Amino acid sequence: MAVLALAATACKKNGIDKGFSPRGTFAGPYVDTVVLPLTITADRFLSNDTLYVLDGKTYVTNNATLIFEEGTHVEAVKKSTNDSASALIVTRGAQIFAAGTPSDPIVFTSHQATPAAGDWGGIVLLGNAPLNRADATIEGINLPSVPAGVDVNYGGGGAGLGDANHSSGQLEYVIIEYAGAAIATDNELNGLTLGGVGAGTILNHIEVAYGNDDAFEFFGGTVNASYLFALAPDDDAFDFDFGYSGHIQYALSVLDAGENYSANPNGIESDNNATGAADEPRTRAIISNMTVIGVETSSQAATLGLLNGAQFRRHSSYEVRNSIFMGFPTGLQLASSGSQADIANFNHNLVHGFSAVINPSTLTLPGSNGQYVSSNANTDVLLADPFNGDFRPLSASPALSLTTDYVGLPSEFETPAYRGAFGPYVANDATANNWLAGWAKLNY
Repeated sequence: MAVLALAATACKKNGIDKGFSPRGTFAGPYVDTVVLPLTITADRFLSNDTLYVLDGKTYVTNNATLIFEEGTHVEAVKKSTNDSASALIVTRGAQIFAAGTPSDPIVFTSHQATPAAGDWGGIVLLGNAPLNRADATIEGINLPSVPAGVDVNYGGGGAGLGDANHSSGQLEYVIIEYAGAAIATDNELNGLTLGGVGAGTILNHIEVAYGNDDAFEFFGGTVNASYLFALAPDDDAFDFDFGYSGHIQYALSVLDAGENYSANPNGIESDNNATGAADEPRTRAIISNMTVIGVETSSQAATLGLLNGAQFRRHSSYEVRNSIFMGFPTGLQLASSGSQADIANFNHNLVHGFSAVINPSTLTLPGSNGQYVSSNANTDVLLADPFNGDFRPLSASPALSLTTDYVGLPSEFETPAYRGAFGPYVANDATANNWLAGWAKLNY
């Protein structure tokens, strides 16, 4: 994958060896190396002159606040068994404030000399915003290993109950690499797991790269997010469940044709719940200006077993506008009558499929969508160089020439005159209209 931009290093100091040596793109040397404890029960500040190590799971509890200085670097130890995988878990009532900057993002990565997807668990935020089910225990955690007195449930006290405006803190300019350790099939941690997280939480400019499960998973809650980047997730890029009802604008997912993927890889996967019941509140992500990119050719997609640019099933609702889906066998899969009933909410997008724009074939997309079937994903969509790191539309792209629609969307949404996550390509200027520039990482 070609380079668009690299974030700057954190402050460099004289290093002290305490048994862990820094590894990673932005690694030290540092004035100290600190292994984070099993539980953090009081407010704590992490500085960028110290390398922090997750050696197992660290739980932030007791309404404590964990604050990261911009440019802070955290490395997670790969454990001998996945059920003991390293992870950072912020429990209900506790908060995390990790506000990096374009020049000094906060980085969570593997401690392995040769890192790989699934080396560690990831970051988990648990809140008390509403779900469409009773409070749940977050997946991917082996309950017998949880310390006594630590609550790993999420939700607001019952179906539809809770504080929709609850805050779990802030993640801005954060990179999460090589996460997604799995306890068992369908019981994995994700790069960023959000359980019942409320709209008071700030999430923007977050990259999840080369994870072993989903990049971003939203279990219920109402949190809004922007400028999300999923790079080569093994499973889904954006996964919505249990009544999630937040807003997402400016998001990108792109695969790496040199990797292998799960048996069910999608750009978006959205379920109301595991059984497909029409429980309330229904899962209904409101999305605008998202770009989901699979691979360049139909033969690559067949080899990798890719499925859908977006899949809504099990009674999930949705509102998707002004977005681009390309490089998958099927652009849009609607796998239940409950989800098919909302097809009018999928409009003013560009939808490419190697085999089909939409399944089942008895359905028809609204006419406001650009629809393309071809063996090369970019033949009609015309992005600048989407398989080498430039996702901006060329001047002839329908992303620029076709109309957009923001009528009726929540007031938080901006109204750019283009479809997809990026504005128009500018020759000889890699930073113009490119919100990845200066902080995100594409070269692995």
